[in-house]
Amino acid sequence: MKRGDLEAMVQWRSMADPLYQPFDMPQHSMVEQVRWFNWRNNDPSRRLYTVENEERQVIGSLTLREIDGRHSARLGITLGADYVSQGYGTDALRVFLDYYFDKMGFDQLVLDVAGTNLRAQRCYLALGFRQIGQHYRRADHKSYHQIAHEPRYQHLQHLFRGEGDDLEVLFCDMAITRDEWRAG
Repeated sequence: MKRGDLEAMVQWRSMADPLYQPFDMPQHSMVEQVRWFNWRNNDPSRRLYTVENEERQVIGSLTLREIDGRHSARLGITLGADYVSQGYGTDALRVFLDYYFDKMGFDQLVLDVAGTNLRAQRCYLALGFRQIGQHYRRADHKSYHQIAHEPRYQHLQHLFRGEGDDLEVLFCDMAITRDEWRAG
């Protein structure tokens, strides 16, 4: 990722569906975005990447954090609202997993995904990730409160516990090893 990629990212519109609003690019000023980029880019336990489409438009970002030598790292991926549900995330991860395991030489990739993010879970499972655990995390984003209580999201309400400021949402821990990726 280059600092100039932020200019495209701050232009992304927000997700319309509250299910996916917690994963929007934060709506900060360009100065704050540059500060975030510099902080993250100078952290040796993180690596930042840009996802581009066929026209070389910046459509997403991919991050590695908690890098543990060549053993493992934790994945994060975000796509702009106009680029979701088009296969870009799966394609980007397919290319990145080859790079991660073959060129970078890592043994395992881990991630955590909100239980409410069914679209991402399907993508990860299709790529060969397996669930290795789960944990609750504070539901900080306002849309989680909407999801936890609106009747149209009743099928997801079992993923929440607590109330008010103590509301928590279930996250799934997932992993894939180099051998699993190669076998898939």
